[in-house]
Amino acid sequence: MKRYSNLYQNICNIKNIETAFKEVRKNTRNERRVYNMKQYKAYYINEVYQILNTHNYSVGKYHKFIIYEPKERLIVSQNIIDKIINHLIARYILYPAILPCLIDTNVASRKGLGTSAGIKIAKEYRRQCKVKYGTYYILKCDISKFFYSIDHEILKRKIRRRIKEKTTLEIIYKIIDSNSPGLFIGSMTSQILAIFYLNDLDHYIKESLKIKYYVRYQDDFLLFHQSKEYLKYCQEQIKKFLEKEKLQLNIKTRIFKSTDNYMFLGRNPKGRYIRYRDINRKLKARKYKYEIGQITLSSFVNSATCYAGLLERKISELVKRKL
Repeated sequence: MKRYSNLYQNICNIKNIETAFKEVRKNTRNERRVYNMKQYKAYYINEVYQILNTHNYSVGKYHKFIIYEPKERLIVSQNIIDKIINHLIARYILYPAILPCLIDTNVASRKGLGTSAGIKIAKEYRRQCKVKYGTYYILKCDISKFFYSIDHEILKRKIRRRIKEKTTLEIIYKIIDSNSPGLFIGSMTSQILAIFYLNDLDHYIKESLKIKYYVRYQDDFLLFHQSKEYLKYCQEQIKKFLEKEKLQLNIKTRIFKSTDNYMFLGRNPKGRYIRYRDINRKLKARKYKYEIGQITLSSFVNSATCYAGLLERKISELVKRKL
C-alpha cells in the first residue's frame, strides 16, 4: 500500500490558503461574518500562513449546537482560522492520501457523488438484480451512533497506513484528538475521516464476502444478493468485523425482500421521500424543545395535533388507493 509524504508543504502554500479562505467565505451564511472576512482577508491569510509554517497550530474551541432535521444531531462550528486550516487539511492532505484507496460506491463527501449518486446506484442495482435474479434480497445496514463511536487510536492507525510524514500526522492527530468522543459532525475533516474509517469494511464486503452490488453513504449501506441465507451470513460477518472497529449495527439493520418497502438516504425504493419519517422527526424535535423549556405545553400539544392530522390524512389516502 502506497504511503504519502511531502503533503504538509501543500497547506503552507499562499495560493492554497487563499483558495481555502474563499471556500470558507462562500459557505458562511452569517452576513456580518462574511463582511468581516472581506475586510480582514489579508490578516486571515497571513495568520494561517504563519501558524502553519511555524508548526504552531492549536485547535480552537468548538461552538456546539443541536439540529433536529433530518434527525437530532450535535453539530459543531469553528472560528474562521480553524475553518480555513480544516479546509486546507481536507483538500490538500486527506483527499490526496485517502481518495485513491476508496471504492467507487462509497459515495459520501466526494465530488460528483453524494446522496443523489447513492440513490442512483441503488436504483441501478435493483434494476440489474431484477433482470438477473427476478426475486432478490437487500441487507440494509446502519451503524449505531457512528460518528460518536469512532475510535481515535484505530483511526490514527488507519491514517498511518496512508501517510508517513511526521509533521502531517501531527496536525491530523491534533484535529482528531480535539473531537471527543468520536468525531464531531460539521467539519470537513470529520466527514472525510468518517468515510475512510469504514474503508476496510468496504473492501471486506466486496473482496472477501464477494458482494457485487454494494453501496454505502457514511454508516448507511446496502448489500444486494439473490440468497437471503447468504445475506444472513454476511450480516453476522459484518457484525464481527465491526466489533474489531469498536462499532456495532443498530436495530434498524435487517434484510428486505425485493418487493418490500424500505428506506435508503431518506427515500423509498422509488426514490421518493418518506413523509412518515419527516412527521415523526418533527414531533420528536417539538417534544425535546418542550422538555427543555423552549416551548410551552400548549404549543407542543398543538403541534402534535397538527402532525396527527397530517398522518391521518396520509393513511386515509393510502386506504382509498387500496380500495
